[in-house]
Amino acid sequence: MKKDLCKTGIPGLDRMLGGGLPPASINTVSGPTGSGRSTLALQFLVNGARKYGETGLYVAIEESHEQIYRHMDYKGWDLEELERSKQLLFLDYPPHEVDQFLSQNSAIGELVETMGVTRLVIDSIMPIALLFADQDERKKGFLEFINNVRKWKTTTLITAEESPTPGRTLPRTNYGIEALTDGWIHMDYRIGKKEERRRGVEALKMKGGNPLMKRFPLEIGDKGVSVKVK
Repeated sequence: MKKDLCKTGIPGLDRMLGGGLPPASINTVSGPTGSGRSTLALQFLVNGARKYGETGLYVAIEESHEQIYRHMDYKGWDLEELERSKQLLFLDYPPHEVDQFLSQNSAIGELVETMGVTRLVIDSIMPIALLFADQDERKKGFLEFINNVRKWKTTTLITAEESPTPGRTLPRTNYGIEALTDGWIHMDYRIGKKEERRRGVEALKMKGGNPLMKRFPLEIGDKGVSVKVK
């Protein structure tokens, strides 16, 4: 019997994804700077705690969680309360220690097990990618990294930066992590008729899922991310 999908709780996103994310899947969330990657990823954890009673872990590699608090002050989130109640855990991972992600005995794995974490965000893949000297070594390292994360059996979002792509060109993240994950949520912004940048989102890949294969408008308001699915 097919397991229930993991709902993000983000307005419109679950409908776009065909009901949610496959449980225990590993998914890339990509987009250029300013597209809303980190906001969507953290909102996935906040909703998991508030709406579905699931414990989430946010592994911050590029920013400390104090910076995240300042940048993610959305209505109804109350990150401090969720952290105090241990429904939402933050782990600051110094860039010089990211090689531990490649260890089977990672401290993150212990935290996942002891705290009952079912939702995980890794923000972002870039410091891990920089561990490797060339593309071949990076691919081998990413495979080891993905295999280790998979053992934790969490529904995981990994954020990845990409450069804007023109027209109908298929996007690609800067380090190619999307080729190895189960799903790929792509975010972007395009110039509209009034020369305004308009954000959008689409599911380009979802193993075990049935997403709507179409780009939808995305907005970031005072409550976080919402997707406009008609």
